[in-house]
Amino acid sequence: MMLRNRTALSTKTNLPQQQTNGHVKAVDPPAKCIQRAASKQIAPAKEDINVLEPKAKRAALNELTTKLSNGLVLDSVRKGLGIRKTEKLAPKAEPEDILEDELEEEKKEDPCPDYDYDSENKKDPYNVPEFAFDIFVYYRKRESAYAVGDYLKKQSKLSMGARAILVDWMVQETFELNHETLYLAVKLVDTYLHRTTKKVKPEELQLIASAAVFIASKYEERSPPLIDDFIYLSQDSFKKEALEEAEREVFRIVNFDLGAPLSYSHLRRYAKACKVDMQGLTLARYILETSLMFYEFVSASESKMAAGAFLLALKMVDEKAQWTPVMHKYSGYSAEEVEPWTWALNHMLHIRKSGGGKYSKQHTVADKYSHEIFFKSSEVPLLADKFRLASPLVCPK
Repeated sequence: MMLRNRTALSTKTNLPQQQTNGHVKAVDPPAKCIQRAASKQIAPAKEDINVLEPKAKRAALNELTTKLSNGLVLDSVRKGLGIRKTEKLAPKAEPEDILEDELEEEKKEDPCPDYDYDSENKKDPYNVPEFAFDIFVYYRKRESAYAVGDYLKKQSKLSMGARAILVDWMVQETFELNHETLYLAVKLVDTYLHRTTKKVKPEELQLIASAAVFIASKYEERSPPLIDDFIYLSQDSFKKEALEEAEREVFRIVNFDLGAPLSYSHLRRYAKACKVDMQGLTLARYILETSLMFYEFVSASESKMAAGAFLLALKMVDEKAQWTPVMHKYSGYSAEEVEPWTWALNHMLHIRKSGGGKYSKQHTVADKYSHEIFFKSSEVPLLADKFRLASPLVCPK
């Protein structure tokens, strides 16, 4: 996101003034600063705190002290508490229980017991090696709580093409933000459109997306963009008050829950555990980021999408690459579970490259990853498509 210049206006120095013949004239600042000794001379003399008399106690305290000395007993049990009655808050809904036996089951079925990536990072507190494995098991268990359905059935005024154009714009405007910001923003848009009872119009999508990026950037970024930046990027298509109202509305619909598991988080985990270089990770990023535009994957499992993109990237570099026991261990999925996602994503890339259909005009992701800084990932040759090009893109189960 190209942000506007926020350089503060320079402040003017207040110079002393003198009056000459009725005219006020600014006086140049003195050449030398006032000496410290002079400043001490003009400072008021401090009182000696050792000779000050103690202040008298307040009357109320004197009276209470006297009564206590005469045997007054304070009994708060006999006296009704003067506490204002408040409405009892409903207990907060607990998240889906992740039982300990489920976590133990994940660990018992260890396909690669001789390798422990997290133990290698035990001295790095930022990787939380003691909890990292369980955290990603928890993420996989929580995916169903954030599932998005086929909301276009009820959002009759929207289409797959309109959503693709919107996501393409979001990718363009979040270029300088973190990857997590983009993925969370797209998730918020889909969740909002899935849960809201309102019939959203196509002309309202940009405002909703701006609110989603604004929320996601405040959640993920150290220095999130300002409201004025979004108004500028939208070419003044909405006002500040409209964006603030849209932000409140998105928050309300998603129930202020921004902790959705993201496919990109899983992808980073897989790449680190398997020690894949940055070029391989960037190619997987390109595949996964391209999938954001495709409505067919809106209800997909985040962790399985990441696993499919990861395996596809490895195969695009080396066709003989296989899903290893290490990948099985840290993804939680076997090769049989991952391969359908790999070939679905490969078919998606063929559809995008063909330039036909509803995704023909969305080139932002491909243009972005054609740059040398991204290792020209979008120019890597594709694997042979297992489906006919005219075959519809189907999300695996």
